[in-house]
Amino acid sequence: MAVSELIQKEDKKIPQEVRGIIEALAEPSRRGITMILAENTRKKGELSFKELQALVKPMNPSTLNHHLKDLMEAGLVENIYMKKESTSEYSFYKASELATDFLKMIGARLE
Repeated sequence: MAVSELIQKEDKKIPQEVRGIIEALAEPSRRGITMILAENTRKKGELSFKELQALVKPMNPSTLNHHLKDLMEAGLVENIYMKKESTSEYSFYKASELATDFLKMIGARLE
């Protein structure tokens, strides 16, 4: 089905950053991952890939990685490289300030 020129014209009136957020959060798994990260960012800080993977089991690691990439491209997730003494992990993920603000704006109930 072709999208009409008027619809395309009207869609372009929405800033690209906002369209990117909407498109990223259109997928249920990405919405869930964003909520998990936003809640953990508020409570404990960032999560390692292993910690996040344990929370979203049985999601395949490559699928999780794909979703994280899409969320990072939309500006909703940040990847931080650092060494924590309590773990051998170096790569951590957290919800961006943009993600937290957007979730609050749309009425998401962050715990």
